[in-house]
Amino acid sequence: MHTDKQIYLLLGADPEFLCLLTAGLCIDGPYAFEAIDVKALERRIDGVVLPADPKQAIWAIEVQAQKDDAIYHRLLVDMGLLGERRLEQPVRGLLLFLSHEHDPQTEPWHSTIARDPQCPIRRVYLIEVLEQLRQTQPEHPLLATFLPYLVEDRERLREQAPLAYGQIQQAPLPEQARRQCLDVFQSWLLARFKDQTLEEILIMLGEMTPLEQTRAYQEIVAKNQPIWLEEGREEGREEGREEGRRREAERVALRLLRRRLGSLTKGQQAHIQALPVDPLEDLIEALLDFSTDADLETWLAAHPKPTPQPNA
Repeated sequence: MHTDKQIYLLLGADPEFLCLLTAGLCIDGPYAFEAIDVKALERRIDGVVLPADPKQAIWAIEVQAQKDDAIYHRLLVDMGLLGERRLEQPVRGLLLFLSHEHDPQTEPWHSTIARDPQCPIRRVYLIEVLEQLRQTQPEHPLLATFLPYLVEDRERLREQAPLAYGQIQQAPLPEQARRQCLDVFQSWLLARFKDQTLEEILIMLGEMTPLEQTRAYQEIVAKNQPIWLEEGREEGREEGREEGRRREAERVALRLLRRRLGSLTKGQQAHIQALPVDPLEDLIEALLDFSTDADLETWLAAHPKPTPQPNA
């Protein structure tokens, strides 16, 4: 299961997350967390902490979820490239391994880090950090966020996921940090349950009601069920399933969009309410990547409202 992208999102989501997950990397004052492309070498540094205060060090962070014998050397290259671009600021490096087994223990850096607290490179094992967090702050939302990654048994994960999802939603977090935690949680959950649809995942988390239990489904099936004709009953069930599915997708899309972007304009809401079921379900999946209102506008522009059909 891929982890690097999600962990970089959490590192950039909140100063507390950065400090906790890196075992103490604290920045005083505002900073940016960015991915930087070095075009001359066609190289991308995915995690860079850029403090606004030029007296504080820039940090190049490498997240490593599998063993890579070149990771120490690659971090040193990253540090050199950043130092060349920012000559006025010191540069430091941090290797964030998921566990000891992913650390190639490259010398001389392995021994230097262990004996010299002033070494410009730090090394952290994420599993140890999370275990320490569990002992000191067992209700911390980061532990809930990492649940799909840490719990190996799928049935146990299925049972615990709704509670963890609710903990993230209710946690006293800045809104950006909450959105990033929810995004990471959902993406890891989708990766763990690849054999299930997004609708089934949302039902698991309580974001959607099973179709047969929705009022829309029950009302429409009831209206379209001729008692005396089996064929009519089947057609009514099919129409009920389709319209109930569409209404439920509409409800979930509007709910998630309001939570992610805030209030919607009347035009945006009307556009979404006019969409058929398939684009609505596509929107539910796409909105996980939305960060601004412009993202929604771009998506809506690519999915115009269907043209009303003239009455026969």
